[in-house]
Amino acid sequence: MLKQALIEQINSLEPPPSLRLFLQKVFDLLEISESLLSRSSKNVFPFHLKHVELYWQLFDLSKNVSSNLDIIRSVSGYVSVDLQFLKDYLNELNKIIRRIVDDASISKMVLKLEEIFAVFQEIRIILGQTDKTGKEIKEEITTLVISLQSNDSPAGVYKIVEKRFRMYENELYICYDNKYVPRTNNDLEDFNNHLKRPIRKGQGKKQSWFYVEHQGVSATYYHNLLNAPHVVGGADISWTSEQTPLERIGVLDTVSVTNIMNLIDREYLFKSIVKNDKLYTVHRWTRKIFKQGLEKCLELHDEELRALAKSIISEEKSIIGCDSSTTL
Repeated sequence: MLKQALIEQINSLEPPPSLRLFLQKVFDLLEISESLLSRSSKNVFPFHLKHVELYWQLFDLSKNVSSNLDIIRSVSGYVSVDLQFLKDYLNELNKIIRRIVDDASISKMVLKLEEIFAVFQEIRIILGQTDKTGKEIKEEITTLVISLQSNDSPAGVYKIVEKRFRMYENELYICYDNKYVPRTNNDLEDFNNHLKRPIRKGQGKKQSWFYVEHQGVSATYYHNLLNAPHVVGGADISWTSEQTPLERIGVLDTVSVTNIMNLIDREYLFKSIVKNDKLYTVHRWTRKIFKQGLEKCLELHDEELRALAKSIISEEKSIIGCDSSTTL
């Protein structure tokens, strides 16, 4: 709602090109904040604590919002457009963020989760070793469990960990000595995901459990047939022609870029691209943050905003004949 209101406000102003770029760059902060709340490929509990990471990301974002407010204040005295609305939106965004990061109960919970997660990571590293015997792995786990009892580990962690390893000690270490026993169920999950992905895409749904429950067996056979060689009774029945599907059904005599583009309503295509591009902006930030990290993205954003602000101030100063050197 905050994002949509800011879009409408910016569009109603009709600012000059340089100021429009500046406003768009500030608007990117709302895109970044929205992307932080989206589900990423790392969001797989318990291997990644999305909400713990989100807490520290919001902490960094709040500092960047404050920095952006300072830049806007420095620019506002040099432009004819009243930028108070921009300050109001960023102050509102910062208020929402600070309500989370300044909450003592949330902060305490985050620190506790980080302590527990550190124990989990130690266990994961030990169990992830593939060059040791089951006996050696068991000894390392026993040493870790004893250390949890003696050191200042979070309350209750020792009891839970000790109980779990005691319950499964007869089965847990077999995989290290028997090559036919998989250490994890990752291969099974990969197959399930590979089976369900086209189902979700074909039906336009986020979940496919109902379909898998009723059609899972036949879908599995079909999945295997797709990857099997097309040989029946010794005869190869695979399609060997180099014709494309459009050529086979007679839509096109020959496939070329020109022929394909002639089939497209270009005006409709342009409108669709513009619409999809606007919807895709949040996802682009999600991918940037995933690849570069939020700290790097915010650092680049701050540098670009300062450069735009400096350019706007220099332009305005040159018009009125003042010294154009500016430090932000």
